Amino acid sequence: MFRRISYLIPPLLGILVAVFVYVGYRTDRDNHTERVRGKVVQTINESKASLDASIGTGVRLASAMEAFLKVSPELDQAQFVVLAEALLANMPAVRSLQLARNDVVSHSYPFWNTNGVIGTDLTKIQPLRTLIQRAKVSGRRQVLIPGGRVFEPEEIVILAPVFLPGNGAPSNYWGVICVHLDAPTLFRSAGIGVSGGVLLALRDKTPQEGQNPILAGDPVVFDMTPMVRSISVPSGEWLLAGAPSGGWRVSPHRNAILITGLLAVVILPASLWAIVVIVMGRLKDRERYYQLVHSAKSIILRINMDGDIVFCNEYAEDFYGYAPGELIGKPLVGTLVPRKALEGRSMRRYLDRLLLDPSAHPFNEAMNLRRNGEIVWVAWANDSVRSKDGATVGLLCVGTDITDRKLMEEALRQREKQYRLLAENVTDIIWGLDADYHFTYVSPSDEVVRGFKRSDVLGRHIEDFLTPASKTRFKDILRVLDDQADTQGPLTSVTEDLEFTCFDGASVWLESHLGILFNEEGERIGLQGVSRDITDRKLAEALREDVERMARHDLKTPLGAVIGLPEEIRKRGNLDAGQETMLATIENAGASMLELINRSLDLYKMECGTYVLNRTTVDVLDVLEQIKAESLPHISGKGISVGIEVLGSEVVGILPVSADAELFRSMLSNLVTNALEASPEGGSVSIVIEKRGGLTISIRNQGEVPLSVRETFFDKYSTSSPARGSGLGTYSARLIARTHGGDITVETSAPGETRVIITLPQ
Repeated sequence: MFRRISYLIPPLLGILVAVFVYVGYRTDRDNHTERVRGKVVQTINESKASLDASIGTGVRLASAMEAFLKVSPELDQAQFVVLAEALLANMPAVRSLQLARNDVVSHSYPFWNTNGVIGTDLTKIQPLRTLIQRAKVSGRRQVLIPGGRVFEPEEIVILAPVFLPGNGAPSNYWGVICVHLDAPTLFRSAGIGVSGGVLLALRDKTPQEGQNPILAGDPVVFDMTPMVRSISVPSGEWLLAGAPSGGWRVSPHRNAILITGLLAVVILPASLWAIVVIVMGRLKDRERYYQLVHSAKSIILRINMDGDIVFCNEYAEDFYGYAPGELIGKPLVGTLVPRKALEGRSMRRYLDRLLLDPSAHPFNEAMNLRRNGEIVWVAWANDSVRSKDGATVGLLCVGTDITDRKLMEEALRQREKQYRLLAENVTDIIWGLDADYHFTYVSPSDEVVRGFKRSDVLGRHIEDFLTPASKTRFKDILRVLDDQADTQGPLTSVTEDLEFTCFDGASVWLESHLGILFNEEGERIGLQGVSRDITDRKLAEALREDVERMARHDLKTPLGAVIGLPEEIRKRGNLDAGQETMLATIENAGASMLELINRSLDLYKMECGTYVLNRTTVDVLDVLEQIKAESLPHISGKGISVGIEVLGSEVVGILPVSADAELFRSMLSNLVTNALEASPEGGSVSIVIEKRGGLTISIRNQGEVPLSVRETFFDKYSTSSPARGSGLGTYSARLIARTHGGDITVETSAPGETRVIITLPQ
């Protein structure tokens, strides 16, 4: 709650400052407006007073002359001049004075204004006619504003009707008095225009038709929302307007107030916010530090220079079994650390050296004691605690419980001793390889079997000790292990016979059980192998094969008689149909046996790598057509469709390849026959041939390879059912392909079908 209130203070301060700025801005604006309005009012009032005085002068002059005429209506020009001079002595605004008896000018002052004026009938001048008529009817004075072009365009004329004493006004009408006021002088004395920074303008409130309503000043004043005063004039009313010369501008202090206020609104809350953030951050850091120290799953102790505990976190108290605060003030040595280590050294002396120079032992592992006497092991990280002047005042120790690790290390050491005792005394060879298949371990029994010292084997690649045939077999084993690892995981293993070289140049056969080694993350880090000497068994097998080979070779001699004698018997004649059939059966059986013996011998040579290919140019399409013709009964019986497609051939109808004709035909016959036998009734077999840099033949048939033989599809004697064959077809086909420098692979990824791929070099 306190933190939330603290974070609210800066925004509230910002709002408060903004309110103060707004109040100050409004106050300054109102004060400025009042000052300007006061100045305008004062100027208008002064101008109005001046105009009132000037108009009043003319009105008083007309009144004085009117009073005189009522007494002496027969006034002559000389008397009029004397009287006018006396009346106009202190009236500079009055230009002239005229009398019009019966509306005809009869008297005029001054003298320069008499020529052309005396004798003028005023009723014949349109503007004056109306005013005179209005004066006769109303008996009130009238004013002619400037611009009427009657007398002078810059004059204001006051017309005062004169009625002599009598019964009725119209019958006693004497005439009019014309007082001519100088308009420029009048307006200038009143300050019309610009006066003290104030624009003044004067207009007639109700102007007559065709007259300009503006009497003086700039008309724009009336568009500036001016202050207006009314000025009463005879028979009318004028409007005096005033406004500041630059318009109603804002206060000159406005920008300063707004900018200063904006800065205050931004800077003060921001500064306070920064202070609050810093203070709250430090409080939060202190809280985090407290939580970190007291909730950390590590032992945190602080030791003074006397070796006493001055601080410990809650985890340390729980770990050692003490109540809160019980460890404070107790010596480290004798309470948590035994006085002597296992090797007998004094831990007090060790602590004193650590206090003097913690950098000499920043990390150490020590045996500790819990309150109940239980022994635990703790790994310590030590650092010095320094005062402001840099002097060491204590030691900060952070410990981690490693008791389980110590126990595991001890158990591991015991197991390693047992393993080494077992590995170094068994007769089998135990060896290990890293991820690059270099030896990392080999048991002493290897020296007894092969004669190599351990130092001669460690670090070297396993292929350095394999015969050429076993190198190829080892690579095949690695591929098998990789395939099994994807499905079986860490339990992957395989057993294979490998031929290793010996120190004296001989070789030895070892039956090796190999498994992949994985780390905790499931990554492969090497191979582990256990090998057993089976050289004697291999020699016995070789001897048996030699005997079998010799027996097969010796069988060819009597087979010659079996195959040849039926023909000799036919030459003697007198044979019936049954005897002919029996002779044909004997010939076919002998030929089949001879073919099997020859094929067995050829397979043996190919296995040993001694078979010499009799390469000729073979037409692949012709061979396939022959096989297809030979299998026609089987194809027709099951209703199988066989399709052959050629890709990348430059010549249509033939597809030559360099190969041993008999072996090549045998290889294709075995694979095509297997595809036909595995296909269901009404199925299909497709053969796709592609020749691009080499020869690729893909044989696809419906039907999947049984799971029981997928991993051993090309192994010798591998068959899903002994009744269906001996298991030598795929083995001999692959052996023939490899003898030609190629290979055969099988794919069963597509459900419900099998695809065998033959690859041969160009």
